[in-house]
Amino acid sequence: MKQELDRVKNDVETIQKAIGLAPSMGREWIRWLKHDNWLNLWWCLPGFILIASSFLPSGNTEKYLGFGLAQRTGFLVCVVILGILIVSIRKTTANDGRPESLIREYKRFWGIDAHGAWVGLALILEFLLFFAWAKHFRITMGAFCSGLFIFGGATYLVLAVISRIWLLLGWAIPFLAYGLFATLLPGNGNIWGMPLGITFIVVALSCSIIQVWQIRKIESQHESR
Repeated sequence: MKQELDRVKNDVETIQKAIGLAPSMGREWIRWLKHDNWLNLWWCLPGFILIASSFLPSGNTEKYLGFGLAQRTGFLVCVVILGILIVSIRKTTANDGRPESLIREYKRFWGIDAHGAWVGLALILEFLLFFAWAKHFRITMGAFCSGLFIFGGATYLVLAVISRIWLLLGWAIPFLAYGLFATLLPGNGNIWGMPLGITFIVVALSCSIIQVWQIRKIESQHESR
């Protein structure tokens, strides 16, 4: 009997995977979601770096290897973001005993499944068109960055609603807030440093809170049965 139930469960997950639906969250997800939640908090690190850079003297024009302080800070933040991204993808999609359905859900979140490849291609084309539009009309750097974050946040928001991957809201809402906040700053306002650093910290906390909410939701669903 148990073998038949396992077979039916696998067939259901296969059908869900084929039509792009999110699999039902099982009790076996809980341990791994709790284990993975600390990865969300690593997104505070680039935020701390950006906030710390805002306290450094802005008049420092000393360069190393041809790069000023702002360029070195930006390079460091990009390296940290890339490192967190690689580690997070490898950890959450590893075959270390976690359920296959959870691995597939994480692949949907990271956009590295079959459907995500097409979505990623569409997003790349959209961003390239945005870059071309900004260059053609000679948009200022402040307006460009504000529009980029509003565009990115709105895209994540739509993807979260359509795919029902609610963890994307942890990126969508802070990005939208940052983009809208940047539009309120004067033309010479600093849109990097402190504002962007706070945005990354809010992203980390928002994703962590949403993951805790998902864990509580799974627990309540199975307790009510």
